[in-house]
This record gives sequence, structure tokens and C-alpha cells, in this order.
Amino acid sequence: MTTPPTDLALARQLRVHEFLTGRGWHLDGDSDPGRVWFADDVHARWHYPATYGGQHINDVADTTPVRLQCYFTFDNQGDEVFTVVPAGNLRGSGCAEHDTMERFFPFTADGAVDLAEIAALLDTLEPRARSLDPRALIECRYFGPCRSRARG
Repeated sequence: MTTPPTDLALARQLRVHEFLTGRGWHLDGDSDPGRVWFADDVHARWHYPATYGGQHINDVADTTPVRLQCYFTFDNQGDEVFTVVPAGNLRGSGCAEHDTMERFFPFTADGAVDLAEIAALLDTLEPRARSLDPRALIECRYFGPCRSRARG
């Protein structure tokens, strides 16, 4: 059972939901952003369906490159934050260009997500996600970083 969200958390989630779905993103899981505290629900996240040119890729744990996605979570200090994960290989596998290092965004002083800052990042990450080739990412992951293969 998840913890009920505060009014502030609900308003924040709904604002983010409207922002992302307005950009063509989809909500994963069965959670309703107006009812469940997303930071407490590991399945509540948004993904960018145009990742990999919209190709469907079967999900194989620890192998399949991840889609561009966003979610609420907690940072190392236990504070709730908003997170963007670029499309690509799991963190630390493959080259730096294809890495999925999470980007954490603390809330503003009034407890909101800075959507202007997120929009600027997504303006870069969405076109990149659309253009990525999942096969190239898998080869990068299993046969060595792209840069080292190009030099060898």
C-alpha cells in the first residue's frame, strides 16, 4: 500500500502529467497521478514512446536499452526529486554517449518541478531518443564502448 499524497504532491504530479502528456509522453503502470503518491510507487513513471523511432523492443532485464523516461523518486538525502533518464544503455555499460545517467531535479522553493528546466533538457533528449538504434546500443553494451571500437 502506498502512502496517500499531500495536496501539494497531487498538484505537482498533475502538472507534470499534463506537461509530459502534452509532449506525447505516456504514463506507465496503473497509477492515477491524481490519487497515488508517485514517489512511493515504483511503477509510476512516464516514458517517451517515440524512443528508438517508436520501435517496440521486448524487455529483457539488464540487457534491453532503456527508453527515455521520467519519474518521481528520492535522492540520497531522502528528499523527493524529479528524475529524467535518457534513452540508452544501463548506467556504466557501454560508452559515455549511450549512458543513461539519471538527472535529478530538486523541487523549487514552493515545492514545484521547474518545468522550464525540464523542457530545455527534453528538447535535447527527445530528438536523440527518436534517432537511437537499439541494435547499436546492444552492440555497444556487449562488444565494448563505441569509441574504443572505432579506434581499434
